[in-house]
Amino acid sequence: MIKTSLYISIFLLVFNCNPSEISEEEEYIPQGKVLRVNSYTETCQGLIEMQCLLVQEGDQIGTDRWEFFYTTIDGFDYEEGFLYDLDVKITEIENPPADASSLRYELIKLIEKFRP
Repeated sequence: MIKTSLYISIFLLVFNCNPSEISEEEEYIPQGKVLRVNSYTETCQGLIEMQCLLVQEGDQIGTDRWEFFYTTIDGFDYEEGFLYDLDVKITEIENPPADASSLRYELIKLIEKFRP
């Protein structure tokens, strides 16, 4: 009697699972700030002329508005030809050099890398 109940319970469990309710990947919840990095860089003028990443954040993501990004993101390896959605940690640097950013960007997670 106990074995029969156990088999019935297992049978019901297995066959009542709806595959559409099982997701392979849970949606990622960012821990820092989300930045979208464009698939190409552009020449920009900081202290010297250089190549800058183009980024979007917040409500700008998905629009045609891009801003120059004059610094680096620690832990992020940029490859031209891909758009990136990044979760980054931003910390303020005390007493930064006069020619450097007062913010430090660190990659928490590469959320997505895709072709435009």
